[in-house]
Amino acid sequence: MTSADMGARPTFPRFIDTLSQRQTPALLWYSVPGERIELSGRVLNNWVAKTANLLVDECDLEANQLLALPKRLHWRSLILALAALRVGAEITFDGERSAQVFAAFDPAECAKADAEHRLVLASEPLAPRFNGELPVGALDYAAEVRLHPDVYMGFPEPDPQEKAWEGTSYRELMLALEERVLNLDSKLGQEIAALCLQSRDLTTGSLTQALVALSAGYAVLILDPHIEWDQERISRVLGDERAQLYPAQ
Repeated sequence: MTSADMGARPTFPRFIDTLSQRQTPALLWYSVPGERIELSGRVLNNWVAKTANLLVDECDLEANQLLALPKRLHWRSLILALAALRVGAEITFDGERSAQVFAAFDPAECAKADAEHRLVLASEPLAPRFNGELPVGALDYAAEVRLHPDVYMGFPEPDPQEKAWEGTSYRELMLALEERVLNLDSKLGQEIAALCLQSRDLTTGSLTQALVALSAGYAVLILDPHIEWDQERISRVLGDERAQLYPAQ
């Protein structure tokens, strides 16, 4: 592949920039009855930018450095993953690896983590701060992220040859998204606006599904896996959001 060909390929920053033009829903979160969060593409981009700025300015995260993500699937953990990729970092879900940044919903996990910087995430949907005691030296993500700009001014492009995560480079990730987006529409109904992630955890698989859905112009729907869902309520949410479960590959 020539350098011109590679230049024409989509990059993660361009993916985020395209997402920022969407006024329609891009991320939907449902939890206990009455708890619903909707972020448009523009607002989601703002959260990603704020988080990326936090990672760079407060946690000294640089491109190619390691960020250990929570395994819990939550709208905040998904945004943190997108921000790490925007910075050009390598993400992992292996808390045993020594990382520049370690993030978790459980402060006890942060307290024992082998990381230069630690972030504690609040699980309550719109909590302005973590409701509990923070480990010494840890940052409160919910409180700190609001202090950062809506526009990311850091590293412009991840190196396409560097790892997005173990076994996958940024170039390979973007090529895989291209291929999977092309195969997605044939599996969906005509009126579908959102795709529901079926995983109970945030993994490279569920993160890739979210990226494919967003790349194809759909919203990502997350049903809080930490509560019990009966089939009637699931069907009602899917109907209300014109959504379907993410199709099997």
